[in-house]
Amino acid sequence: SASEMKIGLRTPAAIQNKAARLDFVGDGIPRKRWTAATEKLLKRLIREGRSAAEISADPELLAGYSRNAIQKKLGRLKLIDGGRSRRARDAVRFGSVELERFHTFLLAHASRCTPEQIALLWNRDNTPVISRRRVVYHLQKLGIKRTWAEVMRMPYSKAKQRQVSAKAAQASQRRWKGYRERQEAELREVARQQRRLARSRDRSLGERICRDCRRRWPASEPFFVVYEKRTTAGVRRRYLGRICRLCRNTRRRESKHRRRKGPAAS
Repeated sequence: SASEMKIGLRTPAAIQNKAARLDFVGDGIPRKRWTAATEKLLKRLIREGRSAAEISADPELLAGYSRNAIQKKLGRLKLIDGGRSRRARDAVRFGSVELERFHTFLLAHASRCTPEQIALLWNRDNTPVISRRRVVYHLQKLGIKRTWAEVMRMPYSKAKQRQVSAKAAQASQRRWKGYRERQEAELREVARQQRRLARSRDRSLGERICRDCRRRWPASEPFFVVYEKRTTAGVRRRYLGRICRLCRNTRRRESKHRRRKGPAAS
């Protein structure tokens, strides 16, 4: 047979496949040949996001090619993830006894544990190793899968939420610190340029001391916020704030944080 032949460095599988393509072996059923045009069309369909099942199901796309033929052609053209097939082949599946034991384990933990938590508990003392998705699949199969809202109310989910919230707060604080440093550097550079320009023109530059940080800044925008107020007589008056823009932003951020945190517990 072709699989028993030895031709140079060719593997038995390569010899068998070549013999099949040359019609030397097989089931006698004629197969449609792939041409350059059909290969080009197949590549275009894959780029558009079509799967082998969709292509084979629609006779107007690639007529005469089965799903298996399309999948094999995609493999030869290296248009599919070979690792996915390899992982599927290497996956450890439950035997009948193990599956029954696993289902018993699910029934005991499904009411109070999240799928991720169940996977961690199982992997700690049992084999084979499973993932959260595998737990969800079997929970659905048994009809005991909890809703998303129920899972989010479980203690494990709440603990993860607190952990994520703490990390998000730390990341936000780092971003704010970086933004504050950049803003301060920009304002200092603008102030330096204005002072230099005033000296070159022999003019005095009005300055104001911030009430919070006690730093001296030019008494104008963008260092201080300009407010506008209408008097009882209908006259509009403009005046500078007493707090520099940097301290004003800090106050607003702290006030926003207090509102989010809520009133302190008594």
